[in-house]
Parts: sequence; structure tokens; C-alpha cells
Amino acid sequence: MKADAIIFDKDGTLLDFDAFWVSVSVKALEDVLGSFGMEPSLLSEILEAFGVHDGHTDINGVLCKGTYAEMGEIVYEIVAAHGCTAGRKAVVEAVERAYSRNAAAGDVKPTCPHLAETLAELKGRGLHLAVVTTDNRPITLHCLEELGILPYFDVIYTDDGHTPTKPNPYCAGELCRQYDLDRKRVVMVGDTMTDVRFAKNAGITAVSLAPTPEKKAMLASHTDIMIDAISELTELLR
Repeated sequence: MKADAIIFDKDGTLLDFDAFWVSVSVKALEDVLGSFGMEPSLLSEILEAFGVHDGHTDINGVLCKGTYAEMGEIVYEIVAAHGCTAGRKAVVEAVERAYSRNAAAGDVKPTCPHLAETLAELKGRGLHLAVVTTDNRPITLHCLEELGILPYFDVIYTDDGHTPTKPNPYCAGELCRQYDLDRKRVVMVGDTMTDVRFAKNAGITAVSLAPTPEKKAMLASHTDIMIDAISELTELLR
């Protein structure tokens, strides 16, 4: 198929999700619990509520597809139920700060061995490359820098508290307006139903990264195209 631009999700698409986010979550939540004088044993309850089981993340859980605000709300409900007197806003804000503060605890690994080479080739063909993520900007830039792929992206949209997040199609519309793109020649590459819904809402093509049977079963009947690795894009987009 022909394309002039590719929008990438970050977590689970460019970045190995569990390798990074499980470790960061443990450290961040330990910080939050300590700052409010809560028992460290609440960590396991919060991780379960986030959808983390035995070090692996549920693809439909809030850690995988939610926002910092949604995670903060879960933390607040749990600590409040165990006697924390801090206000909701204080807890929610503490969660996001703790995640940013502990980003270095995560192991930054690509989802495929030739990620940088693939993006370099696509960029070399003249395609516009973008990232749309519900993560915040500091952690997003940290991850893209560590992966060695930051220079390949023309624009990076993050959850800044103002920009509408996926599946709202706002970011796709902004990209198309900025570069005068035909939506029929714009592709969204992601690994969740949120990414598929974002693509459908924006009127662009949904390409789903589905390397596991679980993801294939979840995405097959909804997406336009499925791939097993990002490196397949060089053959798909000609």
C-alpha cells in the first residue's frame, strides 16, 4: 500500500511494554506509598488493580491503555480505603510525579531488533513519522532517546493535560493539517484496540502490531492490517 505518513503508538509498539513499565511502576508506587505513610504491602493490590499479574501486563488493563489520571484515581481509592487522609488531587498528582521521577528504573528495549534501521529506511523514503502516546512528554522523550530513534520523528504528541488523547482523533487531524496529508495515505501503527479506534475515528488506516495469539485474537476482526513486527512495514508500505 502507499503511504505518506505513519503515526506510531509508543508503548508496546516501539517500546517493549513490560520490560519498561512494570519496573517503573514498582518504584513509582513504592515512592507514592512511602510519601503518604502507607504500608508497602499495598503495592501488590495496586499492581493487580493496574492489570499487572506476575510481572506481566494485561493488555486491557489500565497500566497498558490508561492515563496517569486514571492510575492516580485507582491509587487514591485504594489508599483512602486503607486510611490515607490525603486528598484525591494530591494523590493523583503524586502518582504522575513519581512515574516521571522513576523513569530511569525501566529497561528500555525495542519491540524488534531492527527498529532503528526500519524507521531510518521509512524516513529515507520521505515519509512523515509521528508518535501519538498517552504517556507524558519527559518519559516519552527519554524512551525514544534511549531507543536511538528520536531524530526520526517529525512530531510527537503526548498527554500534556490539554491535547485530547486517543481514541480522540485530534492528533491525526493536526498531523494531516500540518503536512497537508490525504488521510487515505496515513497509517496508524499500534498494538491495542485504543489505537484501532483512534485510526477509525480519524479516517486513516489501522495497522496492528500483533505478535502474540492473544493480540491477534483481540485485533483481527477490527483492524485493517496485522503485522508481527515493525520491520514488516518496509515491505508493506511501498
